[in-house]
Amino acid sequence: MPKLPKWLSEVGWRTVVGGALLGGIVHILFTLAVPFISKGHAYAKLRDALPANRMVVLPPPAPGREPLPFLTPDALYAMCRFDISVETLAVNVTMAHAGWTLSLHTPQGDNFYVMPAQQLRGSEIAITVVPEPDRSGEFIPTPRRIGAQGDQISSPSTEGIVMVRAPLKGLSWRAQTEAALRQASCRPVKRPQ
Repeated sequence: MPKLPKWLSEVGWRTVVGGALLGGIVHILFTLAVPFISKGHAYAKLRDALPANRMVVLPPPAPGREPLPFLTPDALYAMCRFDISVETLAVNVTMAHAGWTLSLHTPQGDNFYVMPAQQLRGSEIAITVVPEPDRSGEFIPTPRRIGAQGDQISSPSTEGIVMVRAPLKGLSWRAQTEAALRQASCRPVKRPQ
């Protein structure tokens, strides 16, 4: 049987447990700090590629041409980089089928609102994104279509991304899915005085 090194026999169990706890704490703190200290995060890429307050349908993800890592090739995406420091944002989306998702994200990557398509909910979705301080007791009217659900969503930051994910049911439905995705819009709306 091999003989253990002398230093290993002198290490107490408290030292081993303390080292494991310290390593765990450092790991958790570093993991939570990465979005704030990294230079190449997703929002920086999208800020340069997307115009403010306008929905853009992204080209289908292909190897080497993904706008962001980990976008699945079985779905199409539309994104809108929003800036609500001056005006609010009206978002209108037609959720054509089950599996479609509307989500709102902060620049740090936190999603603060997610709405999946559901059979019992209407397919026309209309929301207004407002900054948090303006939410207190004031209603901002947004034009609504018949059957649209108008919700006022409070954003924790004045900048962010609106993302619509449309899964492909098959290649033969790609044109239909792209046409439905192109109907999605986001536009600035004046705040009431």
